[in-house]
Amino acid sequence: MNRIFTLSVMIVALGLTAAAQDWYHQRDERFRGERWRSHLFAEVRTDLDHVWNGRAADRERERLARTEQELSQLQADLDHGRWDNGILNDVIDSIQKSSNDERLAPRDRDILADDLRRLHEFQDQHNRKH
Repeated sequence: MNRIFTLSVMIVALGLTAAAQDWYHQRDERFRGERWRSHLFAEVRTDLDHVWNGRAADRERERLARTEQELSQLQADLDHGRWDNGILNDVIDSIQKSSNDERLAPRDRDILADDLRRLHEFQDQHNRKH
């Protein structure tokens, strides 16, 4: 009976690891090419959801919920040709805090650092145009 339990736990762990690997692969696919630029804020929100899923303390959950709401607002504004640099700065600050959080796996911190790079690049390009 004990062997069956141990084997079951190992199988579940392998399944979860495979699912996580799939997510990282899917993320790489989402950011291939240039299509992601038109929904950058939605993509970053997806990454934030994945990275913090079930790991955030109450205070962090509040900050992350606000950041996700701001990302949704930025995406809706972008879809309608509007822009709010102040909200984007707030999002960048929040994600910077997350990307430095040592409780996250190094790969997840790298994902958030990549999102920050993309957000800064997007912001720079937008501000140069206007």
